[in-house]
Amino acid sequence: MKTAYIIDSSSSINETLGNRSDVYVQNLEVTWGDTAYTDTTDLSLMKEFYQRLESTEELPKTSQPRQGKLSESFDDIVQKGFDSVIIITLASAISGTYNTFRMISEHYQKSLDIRMIDSKGTSYVEERLLEYAIELNEAGFDLDTIEEKLNWFSEQARIYVVIEDLNAIVKGGRLSSFGAFLGSTLKIRPILHFDDEGKVEVFEKVRTTKKVYQRYLTLVDEAVAKYPDGIDLALAHGDCEDSALEVKELILEKYPEMSFRVGYLTPVLGTHGGKNSLGIGILPKLPK
Repeated sequence: MKTAYIIDSSSSINETLGNRSDVYVQNLEVTWGDTAYTDTTDLSLMKEFYQRLESTEELPKTSQPRQGKLSESFDDIVQKGFDSVIIITLASAISGTYNTFRMISEHYQKSLDIRMIDSKGTSYVEERLLEYAIELNEAGFDLDTIEEKLNWFSEQARIYVVIEDLNAIVKGGRLSSFGAFLGSTLKIRPILHFDDEGKVEVFEKVRTTKKVYQRYLTLVDEAVAKYPDGIDLALAHGDCEDSALEVKELILEKYPEMSFRVGYLTPVLGTHGGKNSLGIGILPKLPK
């Protein structure tokens, strides 16, 4: 079976994946005043975005991928003779992207076997789902099995993030104002996470950045004990690479063989996370 893959731009997929002819990336957008930006993984553009974010009080707004572009991708997939499509999106609990993709895909169900995967997260969780989907397909697994394994991963993977300024994520409707009140009034560093449904909630409250990093390490400890087949880690940041590398080195001191992916949160995610946000993704390896 010839399979294509559709994924949204918040996944930050690497260049190798992005250059595949069977991978179709649907770009979310950022609107800032009268200017519209396409979500990007271009390093210089992301740095420019975060510099502007730091220097202005006006927050940008985000929007889903254009439906017309998605339809064009489906038309191309059908024209090229693909039999099936695996669609991977950021958490449906924080974005309408999943439902939009599902709505458009319904027009192509007579031509394609379509499988929808809700990552229940974003960023490198989505990227890993795409990598696994391709690996499993190339290994000869049928679509039902691939879908089952990908859903297992989306349910098991975990994202934790510390956001320096909670006001942006509150204004964007991704966190209750009570959570922001706790952070600003009590001078604490709330660790947020994507819960089992993909909603962003306060996971734990700590006092200092150092304790945040130590908590990240204990979360890795817990995951190492939980998943006998191993885990990989991802660190995604809002233009604070030095902090991400500091966490990486802390973890490598204890787990020198640990595999890492380190990079930027795309502008769409940075709009809600803000500058200096730092997240860790715990990515279990598929059971053998």
